[in-house]
Amino acid sequence: MSASQHRPTGALVRTMFVGVAVVFAALVMGTGCNLIFPPVNNEPNNAEPNTTEPNTTEPNSAEPNSAEPNTPSEPVFNNLTDRTNNGATYIGSKACMACHADVAAEQIVHGHAHKLNKVQGQAPSYPEEGTRAGGFDPPEGKTWDDVAYVIGGYIRKARFVDLNGYVMTTGVEGVNTQWNLDFPPNGNTPGWVPYEADRAPDDPKPYNESCFVCHTTGPMPSDPDHPTFQDNRPGMEGTFAETGVQCESCHGPGSNHVPNPAARNIYVDKEGVTCNECHNRPFQSDTGEILASGGYIKHHEQYPELQASGGHATFNCMVCHDPHVSTNYDRENAITTDCTDCHTDKTLDFHEGKIFVRGDYTERLSCESCHMPYATKSGSAAGPDIAGEFGRIGDMRTHIFRINVNPVDYTAMFSDDGKSVVRDSQGRAAVTVDYVCLRCHNGVGNAFGLTISAAAAIAEGVHGN
Repeated sequence: MSASQHRPTGALVRTMFVGVAVVFAALVMGTGCNLIFPPVNNEPNNAEPNTTEPNTTEPNSAEPNSAEPNTPSEPVFNNLTDRTNNGATYIGSKACMACHADVAAEQIVHGHAHKLNKVQGQAPSYPEEGTRAGGFDPPEGKTWDDVAYVIGGYIRKARFVDLNGYVMTTGVEGVNTQWNLDFPPNGNTPGWVPYEADRAPDDPKPYNESCFVCHTTGPMPSDPDHPTFQDNRPGMEGTFAETGVQCESCHGPGSNHVPNPAARNIYVDKEGVTCNECHNRPFQSDTGEILASGGYIKHHEQYPELQASGGHATFNCMVCHDPHVSTNYDRENAITTDCTDCHTDKTLDFHEGKIFVRGDYTERLSCESCHMPYATKSGSAAGPDIAGEFGRIGDMRTHIFRINVNPVDYTAMFSDDGKSVVRDSQGRAAVTVDYVCLRCHNGVGNAFGLTISAAAAIAEGVHGN
């Protein structure tokens, strides 16, 4: 059977989703969602804007001016500190759907929901909105009966966990074990690539709590004195309540919320603390270090990147993002504050209205095109046939907004050993022009080619600095 035959249709996924919501809605019909959730209080004091005065004096960087983000009014939240929700237990995201169907419909399209997918003899299903998702079979020599879980497979890549709870690696399996999805911005097409090819054949990689802590809801480490294993699989030491990053991953366990939702005492993280823990390396790191490998930033480091972005360092994720909505598949609704909402005095200058074209790929140029280039690599990066001799294109936009306009290549962005991003005495980092200008101006697409020196000279004066 082909990979496409494995994949359920979007209509089937939607039908299953709605059916589950209806079943759980019946559990609360005695009270009714309209009664247990009173109208929100939208008094101004319930939504305090970010009043930090960003630095606007530094040249050659993307620092915000005094305009405040478009922060909408928010309802009253009575629990901003207790992530345990007074010692509650996990009840699963299906219970949340009953009253929060609108949010659940957004969340199911988000990559968080599909970070880990349990396999039951067939390929995992993904929403039809995930246009790049799925379409793969297990690694060569394996069937779906050999796979316990798929890690990802929805946005950039898929990896596979075997029945013993170990991540399949090239070194152990002797075949390529990572499936990279289609990624038009860097020209990547779907296919197999090596994953940890240098791992010894007798050294399987455990998929334990240190790995799945950011892929699941309710992860719990194992007690060394009384070890526990998810599904009793020896490679999965530790346990979790639910696959994927679901509702209770950020809001905490919900058993105490369901009986009395009108109390509005479920945990709400207005400061992005839970975001920071996983969009960081290692988990919960507070060093500010931005790790790198192979000339690209490692993926899932948005928090230290933001900290290194000068005047944006005090921002949290929710300043710009709706955390329930996918930036990959529903960007229009996912981004709540655009760059120009704050940077009202900045324009695209001679890039205004331009559309970059390279083969079938097109991109209308925006602030993000230059100030959030693809300097991060999760699964794939462009080769010279796409990026030219000097351009660099990963598969994830960086949250380092500052640009280094000196005539230097990517090596100046990293430490001598290439394992971290260089920061200055104020903790700030900057992206070099080969990620910024030369991802388009490389002679491959419709943009004229530039050298690093020429790109740096132009970049220095783009905003009139």
